Formats: sequence, structure tokens, C-alpha cells
Amino acid sequence: MAPAISCEKCGAKLRSGHDRCPRCRAFIRVADPARQRETSRKLARISAATAATFLVLLAGLWIWREWKTPRSVAKSAAAPAVATPRAVAQPVIEPARPLPQIGRDRPFLDAKGAGAAAYQEGDYAAALADFQAALEKNPKDTDALSNLGQILVKMNRPADAIPYLARAASLAPDRWAYQFNLARALGLVGRLDESIEGYRHAQELFPNDYVTTFNLALSLHKHGDDAAAVDQYQKAINLQPEDASFRKALAISYERLQKGPEASAAYQEYLRLSPAAPDADKIRERITELAGTLAPSS
Repeated sequence: MAPAISCEKCGAKLRSGHDRCPRCRAFIRVADPARQRETSRKLARISAATAATFLVLLAGLWIWREWKTPRSVAKSAAAPAVATPRAVAQPVIEPARPLPQIGRDRPFLDAKGAGAAAYQEGDYAAALADFQAALEKNPKDTDALSNLGQILVKMNRPADAIPYLARAASLAPDRWAYQFNLARALGLVGRLDESIEGYRHAQELFPNDYVTTFNLALSLHKHGDDAAAVDQYQKAINLQPEDASFRKALAISYERLQKGPEASAAYQEYLRLSPAAPDADKIRERITELAGTLAPSS
């Protein structure tokens, strides 16, 4: 009896010999048993070859890993129980070198750097020599010029400082510090007109600096222009209201202008801000005098 077959499309069971399915009228394909067997044999050979290739690769990887892994050398039976150690070259460690001292003992600093370090240590003579050496290399080095001038001022040589400070200010007229330092040195030697002019220039560059404003007021007072000094003192007080010395200086200028009440008020503000000042008792006496008859201050 011929085996029943199934329709591939609808799954209906039918006897062999039919060309089309009686249910869905799909064509019936009759499988060739010999061809199916050949296909099965080919698939089996492919699977076997794939498995063999995998095994070969696996074995190769294992052999390669074994070859790369270092093996310890087996000790010979004739070797002594305690092996003689081999001499191993040890790294040479140099003794620690002492750190260089700050200042002129640091040869890796340039002249300006050495001068700045010496200045910080208070060695003004060494700093002076270093900045002079820097100027020999570059006569237009404004920082070296300004620093050299300030060192000379520190050494109580303001007259010698002025040429260096003036050159720095002329090379860099927009640098506030250069103008301020020059004005201060000019004031120290009594060249008040030039000092006032220098402070005004510095004030234009840095309007909110209360030190510049106060120094300008002092120069005006020394020059005899107390009206202008009062104006600058008041500006300085507005910029730094907690500085008691500004009120005392203002009071002195008011006294010169014969303005007793204003002077008394300024002195009182001085005592309020600095009640334990060394001259507090003298200031109280002066306030009492101003309350009676105005007398010129010393």
C-alpha cells in the first residue's frame, strides 16, 4: 500500500498519485527518496568537517598558550641543596643635594629675579646690584628701572632714585605705579610742584585709590594750598572712611583755613575712630581750645 502524503499548503491527507489537492487545488510535489538521502549525506559531511575544524583550532590555541607560558626550570638532581646567589647590580642612589638658598645663591634666576628675591630678604645692596645688572642688558626695562628707584628710596637716597623712576614713567606713562612712585620720590626731596603734578597724573589713572588721593592732599597741604588739600582729604575719606589719620589731617588743614568748627568736628571724628590713639589727650585739649578761641595749630 502506498503511503499517504500531505498537502504542503492546507495540510490535507491524501493518497499518493494525486497531482493536485482535492481541497485547495494546490499542486502536489512528490519527494524523491533518493535525492533526500543524498541531501542528508551532504549535510552530515558538512557537519563533520565543521566539528573537525573547530577541534583543530582548539588544539592549536592550547598549544600556543602552553608555548607562551614561562616554565620553571626543573632542578637537577645533582644540583646543590643551596644554590649560590648571583650578584645583581644595584642601582646607584646619589646622595640628596641641598636645596639652593633663596636670593643671590640661586644661579638659575635672572638678574631681575635675583634682585626681587634679595629685596624680599631685605638685602637692598644685593638687590640694587642685580637690578643694575638687568639694566645693563636692557636699559629700557621699565620694571627694572622702577624697582631700582624704589630700592634707592628704601636706602634713603630719593634724589638718586628720581632719574630711574622718571625714565620708567616716561617709557610707560599709563602705568599708575610708575607715576605714583615718581611723585612720592619728588615729594621726599621737596619738589612739591612736580610731586603734585605726578600725583594728579596717577589719580587720573587710578581715581579710586585712596592712598594716591591722600598723598596728593598732603602734598597740597605742604605746598600751602589747604583749600585744595581739604577737597582731596574729603575724597580720600569717602574712599576709605575708617582711616582715622585722614580726619586728623583734614582738621589741621581746616585750622589753617581758620575754620574752627569744621576742625573741631574732624578732630572728634578722629577720636571716635581711634579713641586709644597716642595723641588722644592732646587732641581733646585742642578741641577744648577750639571751642573757646581759635588758635593756630602747630
